[in-house]
Amino acid sequence: MLRNALEHMVRLAAPVRSLCMPWLLLATRVWFGQVVLVHQIMAMAETHDVGLPGTGLHAPSSLEAALHGIVPFLLTAGLLTRPIALVLLVGGYGSIGLGPGGATLVLLAWLVVQGPGALSLDALLERGLAWAPLGPGRLITRFYALIERYLSPVLLLASRAGIAASLSLASALTLSLGRHVDHHGLATLFAYPSWTAAILAFCIAIGCITRPAMLIYAAMVPLAGIAMSTDDRLAILLLLLMFIATGPGIISVDQLIARWLLNSSGSEESTLDRYPHVVVVGGGFGGVSTVRGLRRSRCRITLIDQRNHHLLQPLLYQIATAALSPGEIAPPIRSLFRGQRNVQVRLGRVTGVDTTIREVLIGADKVKYDYLVLATGARHSYFGNDHWAPYAPGLKSIEDATSIRSRLLRAFEEAETATDEAARAAWLTFVIVGGGPTGIELAGAIAELAHHGMDQEYRTIDPSTSRVILVHAGPRVLPAFPPSLSAAAEHALRKLGVTVYLDTRVLGVDQDGADLGKDRIASRTILWAAGVEASPVAKWLNQPEDGSGRIKVNDDLSVPAVEGVYAIGDTASSLGWKGAAVPGLAPAAKQQGKYVAQVIAAQLAGRRPLPPFRYKHFGSLATIGRQAAVAELGPIRMWGAPAWWFWGAAHIAFLTGGPNRAKVMLDWLWAYVTYRRSTRLITDPASGRQSD
Repeated sequence: MLRNALEHMVRLAAPVRSLCMPWLLLATRVWFGQVVLVHQIMAMAETHDVGLPGTGLHAPSSLEAALHGIVPFLLTAGLLTRPIALVLLVGGYGSIGLGPGGATLVLLAWLVVQGPGALSLDALLERGLAWAPLGPGRLITRFYALIERYLSPVLLLASRAGIAASLSLASALTLSLGRHVDHHGLATLFAYPSWTAAILAFCIAIGCITRPAMLIYAAMVPLAGIAMSTDDRLAILLLLLMFIATGPGIISVDQLIARWLLNSSGSEESTLDRYPHVVVVGGGFGGVSTVRGLRRSRCRITLIDQRNHHLLQPLLYQIATAALSPGEIAPPIRSLFRGQRNVQVRLGRVTGVDTTIREVLIGADKVKYDYLVLATGARHSYFGNDHWAPYAPGLKSIEDATSIRSRLLRAFEEAETATDEAARAAWLTFVIVGGGPTGIELAGAIAELAHHGMDQEYRTIDPSTSRVILVHAGPRVLPAFPPSLSAAAEHALRKLGVTVYLDTRVLGVDQDGADLGKDRIASRTILWAAGVEASPVAKWLNQPEDGSGRIKVNDDLSVPAVEGVYAIGDTASSLGWKGAAVPGLAPAAKQQGKYVAQVIAAQLAGRRPLPPFRYKHFGSLATIGRQAAVAELGPIRMWGAPAWWFWGAAHIAFLTGGPNRAKVMLDWLWAYVTYRRSTRLITDPASGRQSD
């Protein structure tokens, strides 16, 4: 019974906060407005006789008077609340201490961190900025959100510590003097025993049963002695009521208890079945971002993927070229949601969707849904020449990467034992088709592996004599980058010894090489990085698709004429990038997943619809080799060593989990210092001959 009561109290916390906080923040702003107004009136009265000698006063200018007069009204209306509260806080309004001045300062800090609340002009403007195409306004909104997210726990902890210290000091003085004291009004207990203050202080300090403790303390404040003014009492009451509404914050015993209760399997299983069912197909960046975005929503989630790992696809080429091992960039999906109890992970291959009865087909099994998010990604496209696939594998999965790694390493082994010079040359010739980021990264990594990573290890061949050929159908590599960065990437490739063919199409691929029209390249290792096509989601839903097979979606990423179904990532064709198509990049998929989670959460909570999805492009990165990369970050364009270091830092940040980040950094450091690759394993011994 106690457990049920605690669970009920925990679940009531959010409604209490959402109901009470706007009114408490409004009361705080109104109180500060009248205090500042009275303060300014008194200051103006004191400066009326500025001509009197020895006063040391100066008459305010008309501008100062206007500013002083408008601040109370801005605070009351909740306009520019954070800047005004910050000015008052930095300007030393009130006295720093454990008395009423301390409570006043904390309330000002609360307005800076938490903002003015929903009942304010700032809140109305913030909603408008979400719809308006104003970059600076949106940046300010995101900045305020970051302040609230990261500083709120610190503010709550510091405030609890100050209140607890005040109560402890009052209790100590009471015990030492044998009588009750009024320590600046903050800890006046009167008829209450002195040990009451000690117990309350301890509970408040560690954040245990914080709301009842603050409520008891608030009940004592009206009984404070005559030394406290009405404003002092009100400041303390507002501060305590804030804590009663918000709770102690994440750094508290109460929060640990709440997490334990909400994450308990027994409590979740008894309630999840009543909630709407959200099915997410695909455990890539988009799918994982969607699931994480719904962690606080009242829904149950099923995440379906045909593989059990979440892959950092931009680093796949490093597995293919023996720089990293698969586990370092592909943590298990289940491990990502260990603490999110409203998620069930299911391993399976989705074969279709029945929108009439709202079911996802997993072979012979069916899963019903209320909301469906399709984040199924893309696969290789051979532009109608699928028979090339056995001879020119692409790079989209862990299996692809390990197979390519085996092909590469097996090629050197076959060259070592070859007796015919032509056959040996073919084994030591590597052709990469496609000059996008994947193509140039593969070409650069293979060139480095051949020229530096295996020296003095073979007796018959010299790996550094290998030929690495990059074939691209366009006039420049990295066509999505600015021309200057494309030129820098091409120069870096040629410096590594890569032969670059531009404006050249591959007309044929077989086990012996590639046909480029006028030229025929003898090669036993050909890798495909020239194109992708979306998974068959459009066919499942009988919807129109673009030239790459991506399903066309609405502005909110929903599928037209299909209720409750959304498509994101490489699966979807969205015009959310200033009217242009959203690129098939990991950041875009993450942004879309987060947005769809917000759309679904808004529907579940009965809130107004979100504005259309807008992709925020933070930049493009591609690496060629050691100290060689290109980066476009808005107006900033980098190449060479600065771009290379930035590329490494960005991809480390994309990794999931501290252990994986540490392993990858150690592997990269080892490779940088020694030129050696740490995972040169041939896991498919027949890979070099599988086309024979």
